[in-house]
Amino acid sequence: MATRKLQHWRSPAIIAAVVAIAGGRLLVLSAREHAGELREAAQAAVTVHARRIDTELEALATRARSEAGRATRASGGAAGGASLLSLVPRPHAFWMSTEGSMLRAGDADPSVGNALAAEWARQAGRVAREDTLLGPVRYGSQWIIAAQAPIPQATGDTAALRVVVYDDLNALLLRAHFGGLVGEGYDFQLRQAPRATPASRVFVASADGLDDAVAALIRAPATAPAQDAGYLELAIRPREGWYPLRELATGSGLIGVLGWLLAWLAHDLSHSIVRMRAALAKAHLRLRAANARLVGEYEQQEALKAGLEHSRYHDAATGLPNRRLFMNLLDRALRDLRTRRIDGLAVALVDVDRFALISDSLGHSAGDELLLDMARRFETALAKLDAVLARWSDDQLVLLAPQVASNADAFALAEQLQAACQAPFKLRKHQVGAAIHVGFTRSETGLQRAEEVLREADIALTTANQRKGSRLVGYTPGMGDSAMSLIGLEADMHVALRQREFGLLFQPVFDLRAGHAVGVEALLRWRHPVQGLLAPGKFLAIAEEAGVIAPITRWVIDGACRLAAEWRGRLPPDTQFYVSVNLCADALAQSGFVEFVGKSLATAQVPASCLRLELAESCLGGNVGRGRATLGDLHAMGVGLILDDFGTGISSLGNLERYPFDAVKIDRPFASKAGADAANTAITAAILQLASSLGL
Repeated sequence: MATRKLQHWRSPAIIAAVVAIAGGRLLVLSAREHAGELREAAQAAVTVHARRIDTELEALATRARSEAGRATRASGGAAGGASLLSLVPRPHAFWMSTEGSMLRAGDADPSVGNALAAEWARQAGRVAREDTLLGPVRYGSQWIIAAQAPIPQATGDTAALRVVVYDDLNALLLRAHFGGLVGEGYDFQLRQAPRATPASRVFVASADGLDDAVAALIRAPATAPAQDAGYLELAIRPREGWYPLRELATGSGLIGVLGWLLAWLAHDLSHSIVRMRAALAKAHLRLRAANARLVGEYEQQEALKAGLEHSRYHDAATGLPNRRLFMNLLDRALRDLRTRRIDGLAVALVDVDRFALISDSLGHSAGDELLLDMARRFETALAKLDAVLARWSDDQLVLLAPQVASNADAFALAEQLQAACQAPFKLRKHQVGAAIHVGFTRSETGLQRAEEVLREADIALTTANQRKGSRLVGYTPGMGDSAMSLIGLEADMHVALRQREFGLLFQPVFDLRAGHAVGVEALLRWRHPVQGLLAPGKFLAIAEEAGVIAPITRWVIDGACRLAAEWRGRLPPDTQFYVSVNLCADALAQSGFVEFVGKSLATAQVPASCLRLELAESCLGGNVGRGRATLGDLHAMGVGLILDDFGTGISSLGNLERYPFDAVKIDRPFASKAGADAANTAITAAILQLASSLGL
């Protein structure tokens, strides 16, 4: 256990040692570099301030030479300088002899002059100069520095008299902005130059003992080339030294903190690695378990995906291919036909008769079972063909059969489908017969689109449903034209109602006993701008499907009322005359129909007896209660009601009793054949006797 702990601390200790060694080395290099930068800055600062002091000393020497020139001009060359002694020196100036005695002081302090003269005498014996500085000389608490210059005499003795100009050293340094060194962070000493005197004196200093300082010599103003030794020396050093202890302590502290931090991180990392290895082992076990679960979930997802893909292309109730899959297969077969991989193909739509009745009677799922059983029979019958059978709609199946060489083969294929449905189907313990209509088409070139092929089969199926006795119909080009013509008529019908293209013809109604006409029957005609005059049989069925039969009927009723009013104005008073209008089921079932009839009669100002409405028995098979109430309201209003095509319905006698009819019209076949056929004559006589008995 102890060995393991030592191993844990071995790496942190090595890292801490490396950090300490590297950090110490970097700290030493940084301190040296910083000291070099400080020395360069200090050298620049001491040079600048030494030049400023040089400038002030030069100014002091210039004042001395100027005063010497003034004295020379005042003496005028007189021997012995008699006139010079009468000249008063300027402030801080006096005349001095060569031996060092003060001759004339002016306003200068005599004690200062004597001290400077003594300094001159002391220096004159050691250094020979023409222009030189005196001092600095201690005077009380001040240091006095002076400059002297010779006064030329007429005798040619240039050293007989001298001018001395002095100033306070502190004032001179103040003019030289010497205090800036303190603001820049330096300690300084202004001292005697080492070569000027053996014993160096310090005149102005901010600290004692400036070791390892940066110095600059301040040369005295002189004209002699030999005067190259420094007069004064300015030494400076940073106040905190070349190696600031604060920065060294800060750097050492940072290195220590960094070493401790890295050591702690290394120790924590080693522990983390151990813990991570254990966690990785556990995670590996969990990962293996998760992989096993993922494999199971992936297999389930693939199964679900396959199920979704199957449901996308198959009918949910029967499992047969749906419309989407069939269209894809048909499109692929057409491409094969275009590339001549196959010679031809046939598409057949199969419509199951009475499918809604079977679903309503046995349940909706029973209809799905019927289609599934029928599809199985078709597959058995067409086992030799590579055919595809799919569910097209609720009551329709669609068949794709490739390699159908001729129209005869396509018709034979349809006959096989019809033959497969001859036997009854067993649905929920019931025997159910299911008849079918088949519309088929055949493609030889494959240049058609899949939608066009299905449209042709649909047109053929529609034709098969409309024809009586023909349950198998193949598509021909004329069928498409007829369908387009019907679509065109439906579109034109909406325009015809607005453009007033409908018109009325009138068939008179005669009273055989009176021998004259008692009314007319309004017959609707359409003056089509292209196809000419169309009878109701050409467009009434289309009008019912298009939903415009009710507005057309209202237009006929309104026109009949207006014509009845016009004709009554031309007939003798009290003459009974009416207009009969055929009424459809949609118009009768429309809300507000009774009110519309009343409004039309009131607008035309004719009695209700001038209008009669004819209804076929087929119009009475819907809502019996509502139809009887509407007819009752019309009859109560006084409008005459006629049952048309009597004898063809399945409950004619019940209709005569249930509805308030005023008259019946015998169906055309009975009336047209009554004279030629004894049976029809007897039936007609029976109808007449029945109507007479009922007061019709």
